[in-house]
Amino acid sequence: MIKKTLLVAASALGIALFQAPMAMAQPAKAPAAAPASQKATPALWVVKDSDTTIYLFGTFHLMAPDVDWNHGKVKAAFESSDTLRLEIANLEAEGPVIANLMATKGQLPAGKTLFDGLTEAQKTGLSSIIAQSGFPPQAIQQMRPWMASLILSLSLYQKLGLDPNQGVDKTLDSLARAANKPVEGFETGAEQVGFFANLTDAQQKAMLVSTIEDWDQATTMLTDMVDAWKTGNADKLGDLMNTSLRTQPELAKLILADRNQRWADWIAARMAKPGTVFVAVGAGHLSGPDSVQAFLKQKGISSSRIETK
Repeated sequence: MIKKTLLVAASALGIALFQAPMAMAQPAKAPAAAPASQKATPALWVVKDSDTTIYLFGTFHLMAPDVDWNHGKVKAAFESSDTLRLEIANLEAEGPVIANLMATKGQLPAGKTLFDGLTEAQKTGLSSIIAQSGFPPQAIQQMRPWMASLILSLSLYQKLGLDPNQGVDKTLDSLARAANKPVEGFETGAEQVGFFANLTDAQQKAMLVSTIEDWDQATTMLTDMVDAWKTGNADKLGDLMNTSLRTQPELAKLILADRNQRWADWIAARMAKPGTVFVAVGAGHLSGPDSVQAFLKQKGISSSRIETK
């Protein structure tokens, strides 16, 4: 089974974690893309009772600028909502905070390098990946494995023309603020950094080794993930993201199951208050056996898929 654990883990976390490391590493910029032309129909669900409606929209934290997803029932659901709730609220303000945390928590102690403890084959593979990434080798070598793995994996997104500034979450955040719609968050950027920074050394090394071993197939997997999102194929996206992540159960519990359960708890409590909320979180959180909807079902709360095609 192809793991690509870090690629999937990165996809499960909020947009702010994608903006900060790219800004820090300052890779070469991708060429500007053409205006929006690809029509996408990503998945949308609704949870409702007599006086409360909560939409559940699966996002992709980076996106190409030529993908048109904000139309039809997705657009109508967002515009009818009183409040937008993202993984992280106030993305612009969180960016500098997260960059600072990554710069401090993501660095190895003096005298240590990213190559320590790797086999010769792994060192060769890592050197090749760093060269392909376009990021400064010296900067990468001084990073902790979780940070380096994140940076290297995100370089694949950039090479495919996926941009954090075009991310679905960031776009919704901007649209909500322009319309004076309140924006709330489930988590802070510091919490999301902590998911990685607090991993054990063994867990971090496993992530780095996974990144090295799976690098040649990662582009194909990422392309398949984006295609599944654009066509609203939640089952396929969930299989790609969640099944591979479960090769590291502790990490899967930390960044998927535990978070999804907390978010379902919030939704269940929010149902007691009238109004309409548009919840937009990474699409991997809305598919599979540990999805937000699965935890809601355990509470006796049903969700319905809205046809967006």
